[in-house]
Amino acid sequence: MTAKALLTSDGIIQLSGELKFPVVVQLRKELESLLGSVSDSVQIDFSGVVASDSSALSLWMCCLRYVEPLGTKIVPVNVPDEMIHFAEVVGLDKHLGQ
Repeated sequence: MTAKALLTSDGIIQLSGELKFPVVVQLRKELESLLGSVSDSVQIDFSGVVASDSSALSLWMCCLRYVEPLGTKIVPVNVPDEMIHFAEVVGLDKHLGQ
């Protein structure tokens, strides 16, 4: 099981792989490093994600907390249906722009 985060040349953070518990902690470190290098606003594109569980939502919430003091806005794009479902169940869907 693997997951990756890549900052594209057009300034979008592209996520790929499986956003599941075994890889989320390492991916969080990668994302925080990338988020620390951008300013203003950045899209996080989930189109390369092939599977997710509730830890993907936790990862998103950690990212929101990380960028808040930086003044950076993150915008989710192509959010997996599973992640939207988890967010709706626990009442956090507004944090995904739903």
